[in-house]
Amino acid sequence: MANPLMVVAIDFGTTYSGYAFSTRSDFFREPLKIHANQAWNSGKKQLLSLKTPTCLLLGKNKETVAFGYEAEDAYAELVLDNKHKKSIKKGFIINTKYLVLHDVNCEMEIADIVGKKMLATEVFGKSIKALSDHFVDLLKTEGASIEWSEIQWVLTVPAIWSDKAKQFMRTSAEVADIQGGNLLIALEPEAASIYCQYLPNEKLTGKDNSVNLGDDGVIYMIVDLGGGTADLTVHEKHKDGSIKELCRANGEDCGGTSVDAAFIRLFDKISGFAMINKLKKDDPSSYLDLTREFETVKRKIDSSSTGKVNFCIPLSTINSICKKQKRCELEELIQKSSFKNKILIRGDKIRIDADLIKSLFAKPIEKSQL
Repeated sequence: MANPLMVVAIDFGTTYSGYAFSTRSDFFREPLKIHANQAWNSGKKQLLSLKTPTCLLLGKNKETVAFGYEAEDAYAELVLDNKHKKSIKKGFIINTKYLVLHDVNCEMEIADIVGKKMLATEVFGKSIKALSDHFVDLLKTEGASIEWSEIQWVLTVPAIWSDKAKQFMRTSAEVADIQGGNLLIALEPEAASIYCQYLPNEKLTGKDNSVNLGDDGVIYMIVDLGGGTADLTVHEKHKDGSIKELCRANGEDCGGTSVDAAFIRLFDKISGFAMINKLKKDDPSSYLDLTREFETVKRKIDSSSTGKVNFCIPLSTINSICKKQKRCELEELIQKSSFKNKILIRGDKIRIDADLIKSLFAKPIEKSQL
């Protein structure tokens, strides 16, 4: 597309999705003047994120009811009103969190929370449409006016994706009314690499000031740590402005969702049954509160963390589940487990040794080093 008035890039991720945009005039004046939505509403907790969960709630006619945090919260409200069993028989609540996205294809189907299936291109297309509509609504709120045909849409994908997976994204974009002439598929490491060419040296923390990423012959590595995968590639800058790929992008499914899965397994080891899965089905609202609490903890923990890590859990609901399954409360199950010296319950908070939390990162880190 020649000379678009605006470029909008959509990042459709395993765990979170979002968008950013820049106008043509801004780019020529200040290339790094890129805008992103700052106000994704995460319900009770406002997570510091520029993205929203990749979660889609559809009605009985497959119409989009909500996307992202709003989809999660709307479904949780249905559960609290005891309407979810009736609603999900007619509609769909779909979360792509644990999908292996680089394996997607146009024939693939995705199951919702109760096992009903739907074409993946429809799910992705409606999700992309929800993000593009959110952007258009944002423009209207700010009083801006622009024609759909004047927008260059960009869908970013991991470099390890196959051509079949990239075609899948094009097909999904068509479902969202984004046609081929207005669409670019961009590899995430290449987009990051181009961005770095405009980045001033002082913005690069820990970098040797004698080296500039825009200099001829400079070699640098790009590491994309996503929710589902971690991708690495190596580029070299040439004098004519071109970029050469020295090391083909490769990666593993060792992103943040692997840490989330380890957190869930920790509770299952303590309880002796699929506690968190039971919580998810019986009380999605409490499940969302727990996972959002852990997301906050996960972002704060680092290799130097010591002592105890404290965060709130839906204790009354978990205790109710434990009593039905094991005839005792969570605290008693902890005392019977191998974690009795590492985990404490205080009020509605759980206190976990920082070393135990750090151990949840061990397998993803080990896998990333293979």
